[in-house]
Amino acid sequence: MSLIREQAAFLRDVRRLLAFAEEQGLLATAGELERSPEAQAEQVRQGRAAGMDSMHLRKCAIDLYFFAEEEGRTAWVFAPEKLEILGARWESLDPRNRWGGRNQGALDLAHFERDLGAWPSSSTSVLDPPATADETAAVATPERPGTITNPPPSGQRPLLRRGSDRRQEILVLQEKLVGLKLLEKTSGEFDAATEKAVRDFQKQHQLVADGVVGGKTWGVLDGGAANSRWLGDADLERAAEGLGVELAALRAVYKVESNGRGFAEDQPKILFEGHVFWRQLKTHGLDPQPLAGGNADILYPRWTRQYYGDQAHERERLRRAEGLHERAARESASWGLFQIMGYHWRPLGYTSINDFVDHMRRHERDQLDAFCRFLRETAGLVEALGRKDWPAFAYKYNGPGYRANAYDDKLRAAYARFRTEEGGPVS
Repeated sequence: MSLIREQAAFLRDVRRLLAFAEEQGLLATAGELERSPEAQAEQVRQGRAAGMDSMHLRKCAIDLYFFAEEEGRTAWVFAPEKLEILGARWESLDPRNRWGGRNQGALDLAHFERDLGAWPSSSTSVLDPPATADETAAVATPERPGTITNPPPSGQRPLLRRGSDRRQEILVLQEKLVGLKLLEKTSGEFDAATEKAVRDFQKQHQLVADGVVGGKTWGVLDGGAANSRWLGDADLERAAEGLGVELAALRAVYKVESNGRGFAEDQPKILFEGHVFWRQLKTHGLDPQPLAGGNADILYPRWTRQYYGDQAHERERLRRAEGLHERAARESASWGLFQIMGYHWRPLGYTSINDFVDHMRRHERDQLDAFCRFLRETAGLVEALGRKDWPAFAYKYNGPGYRANAYDDKLRAAYARFRTEEGGPVS
């Protein structure tokens, strides 16, 4: 979704919140919505902000002040317990919505924001997010409230799929497919014939045949060889058989939940979580507080996206954390295609965290295996997938906020498409 659409969606939720406040008999006035980088820098200098990242820079945060009529006068409502109902209502509208009173108490009662994840502050004028699923660093989890993305390298090919409107890039794609005799002619439209040609090409090169042209498919189209550690349809077939579920159902989950590429620069993709590191050090009998000095970007008690970066940055953060405690550090990163957290190693049946990491380094097939183990170990997930009960699966995998991102609808639609391709009825 473009930043403009995110801003519009944010303001729609603000309108809903204001209507709800009015139903509670409250009046509302508005404070800050947009903040300039210069103003944010001043906030940092004054110690009122921890860094240069703020949803105000993206027009996805607003300060609202509420008042009530009491004994013939208008009184400012500032008690946290009285505003809790508004905070709860705001957070119910979208799983990314945050109320300042939840963590900051009376200091930030007026603050209502939508956490967009890693939209870089330096690029607030860019209206479209990274155009490739391959650069998704981590999917949302109960501990990480939103998908975290890294900007694609300069000059990287765009993600193309059915319905894409990037005519020039589609023409380039179609010319390659025509040259390979997989497509009759170019049109500039990513239509059904183009999608079929892409799937045929992907099948020929042992890629996952989803009809989407991302980094892997572009790489092979441009004359490269398929990486020997990439996942293919045969791997998904074996995994589906092992789980006892329909292949189209597992392909749908892979399509919706996978980040598209499990390796970056020959290393498994990771995202290091400093708040998990704080917790895991305690699990290993260490007090994290004395270790926090000089390590603010890798060790902190509460989740923040402030220190996320590209893969080179994440590997450096992990390396430094390993210098403090290797096991806890590796347990505090999410790994591979499905960004499985390292601390799951024991319930998933690995002999140690190092055994888990060794598997994540071997092949995307091993990363898929970790994901399948996670499905088996989470009560009801495989059963819901077998029934194609998409709301139940989405609830168990993504939590109660799944409807805000329509995960069940996305899974249902992906399943219908894959099932149709396989020539069978959609159940």
